[in-house]
Amino acid sequence: MTFAQIILPLNLKGTFTYKVSKDLLPKLALGMRVLVPFGGKKIYTGIVAEIHENEPETFLPKEIHSILDAEAIVPEAQLQFWNWLSEYYLCNIGEIYRFAFPSSLKLESETYLKRNLNKEIDWEVLDANETYLLQALEVKTLVSLSEIEAFIPKKEIIKTVNTLIDEQYILIDEQIFEKYKAKEVAYLKIDEKILVNLSDILQNLNKAKKQKDLFLTILQAQQTDNQPLRKSQFFEDGVFNASHLRGLVEKNLVVEYYLQKDRIEAYEGEIEEIEELSETQKKALAEINEGFEEGKNTLLHGVTSSGKTHLYLEKIEETVGFGKNVLFLLPEIALTKQITQRLEKKYGKELGFYHQKMSDFEKVEVWRKIKRNEIKILIGTRSSLFLPFQNLGLIIVDEEHDNAYKPKEVKPYFNAKDAAQVLAKFYDAKVILGSATPSVESYYASKNDRLKYVFLGERFGEVALPKYEIINFKEAQETKKSVGHFSEFLIDKISENLQHKKQSIILHNRRGYANVVECETCGNVTYCSNCDVVMTYHKATNEMKCHYCGHKAQKPKFCPKCHSENLNTRGIGVEQIEEETLKIFKEANVERMDVDSMRKKFAYEKLYEKIENGEAEIIVGTQMISKGLDFDNIELVAIPKADSLLYVQDFRAEERAYQLITQVSGRAGRISGNGKIYIQTYNPYHPLFELIKEENSAKIYEHFLKEREQFLYPPFVKLILIEIKHRKEDKVNRASQFLSSILQKYLPLQCILGPEKAPIGRINLLYQYQILLKLPRGKKYQQYKEMVLKSFEEFNEITAYKSIKIETFVDV
Repeated sequence: MTFAQIILPLNLKGTFTYKVSKDLLPKLALGMRVLVPFGGKKIYTGIVAEIHENEPETFLPKEIHSILDAEAIVPEAQLQFWNWLSEYYLCNIGEIYRFAFPSSLKLESETYLKRNLNKEIDWEVLDANETYLLQALEVKTLVSLSEIEAFIPKKEIIKTVNTLIDEQYILIDEQIFEKYKAKEVAYLKIDEKILVNLSDILQNLNKAKKQKDLFLTILQAQQTDNQPLRKSQFFEDGVFNASHLRGLVEKNLVVEYYLQKDRIEAYEGEIEEIEELSETQKKALAEINEGFEEGKNTLLHGVTSSGKTHLYLEKIEETVGFGKNVLFLLPEIALTKQITQRLEKKYGKELGFYHQKMSDFEKVEVWRKIKRNEIKILIGTRSSLFLPFQNLGLIIVDEEHDNAYKPKEVKPYFNAKDAAQVLAKFYDAKVILGSATPSVESYYASKNDRLKYVFLGERFGEVALPKYEIINFKEAQETKKSVGHFSEFLIDKISENLQHKKQSIILHNRRGYANVVECETCGNVTYCSNCDVVMTYHKATNEMKCHYCGHKAQKPKFCPKCHSENLNTRGIGVEQIEEETLKIFKEANVERMDVDSMRKKFAYEKLYEKIENGEAEIIVGTQMISKGLDFDNIELVAIPKADSLLYVQDFRAEERAYQLITQVSGRAGRISGNGKIYIQTYNPYHPLFELIKEENSAKIYEHFLKEREQFLYPPFVKLILIEIKHRKEDKVNRASQFLSSILQKYLPLQCILGPEKAPIGRINLLYQYQILLKLPRGKKYQQYKEMVLKSFEEFNEITAYKSIKIETFVDV
């Protein structure tokens, strides 16, 4: 007998063994999708991970139902990559499969209902809901549970269905449906053969004037256009409608047919060459090539506007020239706009992109194009690492320092920058990590010769770097030289910039209008009902929002505790900074760029257009504005509340503040070289601000590394954060103490910190406790990780703790 190990899209440990029938065996291969039964009547799409002849001893394996693919859909390199991710990040391989695949490629059984034709119905004993459902099944053979919601209240569905099943009036039917459907577009044509009788046709259409006019319009278009005629083009001006066309189709005078069409529009414009590299860039390119020859990946540390993208284009062209493909990784979709414009003019239809804002069907189309090797260069976010590349030659990770490469909100938790380097090994490809502010870990790796370090220290075209100025806001307030959160000095500088018809950026990295709405009488504040956090006030929508669970509530008109109407706002959000900016600079066009204002599909594009056309004179925003804005006219960057970037409970706070300030400053003076950065702070002598002003990156990284070594933080140790969650606080407290005691059996005591209540004790109704593991690097790290897994297994043996949720974050 032959057996197969199948990966299922479920958060369960390991793979599952299934029996392979003799007729399926010759067609089966690793990486194929198969339909398998799991847990009763449920059917899932699994991926074949292994084929073997080892019969299980403890259970009787079920049989694979059918094979969905003619050939493997997941390349072997991807399966190896999935296994590595699962082992390194201590997550289940099913989670990776669930994240990697567009949902339309993961077929799942859906519960459908059908009439039992062998049972006579006694209509008189049925209630209204039961009657509705049976009537629906008279009209339609199969009805899904989701369709029933249209005519039966949600809370009544299960009761109604169960009653009818008990009476044997209906049966459950498990059906599999392929979710992906190719987009089809309707076209029209007139068969040339009928035109020999044209005069007769026109005479017969005299009584139907609109049909005759439409027929002649289609005929004229067919004779002048050398391409298929889209049906929709004949109805755009409203002269004709569907009934006129229906008459012509019924008379066999016009043929309606369909063609498949890509949902993603490919670039059809002119292809252009890229400009020549400067001498500095040529030297950097030679160093990158030198590193690749030595078998090392490269860290490209280039100051903002130094032309890193230009170097990427050179390496992309070289890789594509060798017949290999390129993956260009970006931290978030907001950045794809400008890089796409540059690349599509060079590569046209050979360029594709892939990200979470695409519809599921669009993702499937990209997936299939990558599988057929039609896309040579793919621009994407971290989910694009899982596409079925055929001959990957180069991965570029732009803005490699960015936090969006390792979000804590989406499972599986992995760092796309590190994962990209491992994926490249499986494909024998090269990696370029690029940033103006590399992460401390990447910088340290390059200094220890694990990465090739290439530094671009000047802007392209020898344009001067922006100049920093620190404003003492405490002094400005004491001398009454401030308006709201702006010093008079900063207001003058922004006004001056506006007079010169230049654009300004104002950075404030806090969403919403105010951090808290407080009662002045009793001090009561509005907490989220699901989390231990104060809700943020958003003035634009006049509501309170929790930024952790998404809960919303109306802004209170009076205090719920003492009924006072004396409510005030505390703390400053980006909406408040925007409001102040509009009051101070009344004549200026002010635009806001943050998560809340960019929710609509084309919001980024519209804003970019306004900035490019000069319509937006001042752009107020969160960290979003620090990324990828490459416009000629931005000359000034202001950070009115710089201290808020530093005082965060995170050992990376200083590093992130430096990265954000440097990144946003890079938007200024990219052409003129007259960029000015104004950092307004209560603490002008803070070491970080003084180091930034010196503009010596080596000195800054030395400062970070010295502190990290002193207090034992990455890159000198490896961190694993374990979060233990449950709805009952006493239970989660006991569970965390118990897990800690197990860990202490296997790990040195000094490696375990905690358990402690999380900085935010409850999120989304779950109480949270944390254990932080500081583990040594090197060979022992792998052994210790195995001990951590062993501890989890021991913990899971306790029945009372089955409901406890454990999340593990490796390399936090």
